[in-house]
Amino acid sequence: MGGRLYGQQALQEGFVPRLVGLHHKDGYLVPFAYPRGAPVVRIVGGRGSGKTALLGAVHDAYNGRVPLARVDLGAAGFGEPGVADGDDDVPNASRITHLLYLLAYKLGLEVRHFGKPMAFPRLSLGLLVVTAWRPLNSDETDVRPPDLRRAEADLRTLITAEDPDVRRRRESLGRWFDVVTDNLPLVLSAVPGLDTIAGIVLDTARAQLVRSEPDKGALAWWGARLHRNQGYQGDSLQRLFQFVRGFRRLDDRRRSAEEHLVAALLDDIDANYGTLRRLNRKPRPLLLLDNAHTDVGRVFLDLLDAGLPGHGAAPGKAPTRPVALATLLGRGHGYPPLSEVGGDAVPPARPLVLSIPDIEPAHIAEMLSSVDYPDHLPRVVARYSGGRAASARILADAAVRRVEEVGTIRGGELLDEAAPALLAKLLPDPVLRERLVLLSAAADAGTRRGLWTYSHPEDHSEELVAVRVREADEYRTRSCLDGDRALDLLLRHRLAAAVTHDRWRDTQLRLRSLCDPRGDTYLHHTLALGRVDEVVGVLHHRFTVVPPGAWLTSLNLVCSAPHPREGYAPPAGSPFLSCTACRSDPPGPHHDAIASLVPLLWRLSDPLTLAPREDELTTVRIALETLYGNKAAHAAYREASAAWPARLRAGVQAPDLPVQEGAAS
Repeated sequence: MGGRLYGQQALQEGFVPRLVGLHHKDGYLVPFAYPRGAPVVRIVGGRGSGKTALLGAVHDAYNGRVPLARVDLGAAGFGEPGVADGDDDVPNASRITHLLYLLAYKLGLEVRHFGKPMAFPRLSLGLLVVTAWRPLNSDETDVRPPDLRRAEADLRTLITAEDPDVRRRRESLGRWFDVVTDNLPLVLSAVPGLDTIAGIVLDTARAQLVRSEPDKGALAWWGARLHRNQGYQGDSLQRLFQFVRGFRRLDDRRRSAEEHLVAALLDDIDANYGTLRRLNRKPRPLLLLDNAHTDVGRVFLDLLDAGLPGHGAAPGKAPTRPVALATLLGRGHGYPPLSEVGGDAVPPARPLVLSIPDIEPAHIAEMLSSVDYPDHLPRVVARYSGGRAASARILADAAVRRVEEVGTIRGGELLDEAAPALLAKLLPDPVLRERLVLLSAAADAGTRRGLWTYSHPEDHSEELVAVRVREADEYRTRSCLDGDRALDLLLRHRLAAAVTHDRWRDTQLRLRSLCDPRGDTYLHHTLALGRVDEVVGVLHHRFTVVPPGAWLTSLNLVCSAPHPREGYAPPAGSPFLSCTACRSDPPGPHHDAIASLVPLLWRLSDPLTLAPREDELTTVRIALETLYGNKAAHAAYREASAAWPARLRAGVQAPDLPVQEGAAS
């Protein structure tokens, strides 16, 4: 089922009805937004953003009301139960032919109040010959049964004859088709489980081959198209069987053959809308294509684009084309949001690419509304969901269950329960997911390999270590999650929960040893160890020698250090020497200001922290004003003293607190 949508109603309830021509709930017709045919609508979003839920809602609204096909282009068998994956490296099948069989089957199912089910004679003919016909001089091992080889040999003799006997050729076609149908599991061995669906689709092909004259119907369509586009010779039937050679080349000619097959699908759809259906403004068929960012998805969308209006379509009667909604994994922030297609808007862009908006605070409050939740909880859900509806839903459901069971919930308890499910949703590969959990402890790329070597001493080779780290990073990039702050928080929480206090201490010490002692990441790991005084002393020294903007930027990064679990104690070791920047005992006001800023900002940067108290915000403001000290050169501290308390109150945390533009230089 589609489930609750958040921020996507403009498309589901407003735009899709104007594409299809039918209201999403009621039975009344809606004027078409694109009378000459809509472009493919690409919907871009990250994992858990609600792409699949959107297609589910559209499916639920129109299933049984219009011809509809929903497929998952990223799943085995495109999500069809019992069907295996196709293979692009076999002569008689490809991922595209597999997909076309499924689309023709699903679109051809009976729909109430639509009339006669849709038929696909052009497509079924093309699929039949590429699937079952074997050209001469094929280098494939022939393991087919003798009756199929005999039927094919007899038909080949009649097809290649210059003046064939029409009656005998029809009889031979019928025998060959019947034998092919009886042996479909063997013919389609590259795609186990597809034979039942293929048999239903190919029923249309028999009538076209056996009963049609070569210059009529679907056979004539193939003859004209192949003669016009490839220059095949002979009559329509001869051209059709020659067409197989191009498909079996496994090169650019296969892509050209697949283009013909998609064109056959589109022209079959148009042919199903005769004069009566057009006069009655029957709704258009609907293709719902999930995970179209996959290789087969990109190819199919390109082929659809080439066959839809806006790509050299001939003037005159506008053909009836399907409505295609395709979801793609990606970063959608560069595209218009779904809300832009609300009302009467008709975006002109082709292809039309829209993004799924981030979930809003009101949506999170709605998810939690069934219980009396703590005031800070929506902020925690928003911080760890990263704007993703599915992530927010997982967190909210876990929070509601906890509140219903014990009456309240702490942020750490919520994350302990929800983090495994959240990470499994965002990073499905368990091996690479756990690898990223470990590597999340490193603050920069320079320490990642050293951390892996420390944690996996069995990987002796530097090349092997580099491969392990690169595989994890590339997996995160492919998942469109590189730089995602919410994922970083989840990974670090999971790491802190999975290791002992001693292991946390040893990991941070190891990471610190890999850093330049003069750099920010060294202090970052020092603070993660709990050595606050050491960090304060170094930052006080830097305060006297670096520009204010650069100092505030360092403070931001250092105070974003991760937090260990409760009960952790800083490691024992050599005591920290007195602050080298202090020339007085007790320390002066600048040291005191920094000593109050560092632990407070670090605590407030904990993503599980409650909203800061007003007295804490006052402490931040006073400390920064102290560092400003009415010096014009220190204006960045004055700007921060005004901006940081307000941003902290709004939920912003280090390292995202603002630094005056240009001040870092």
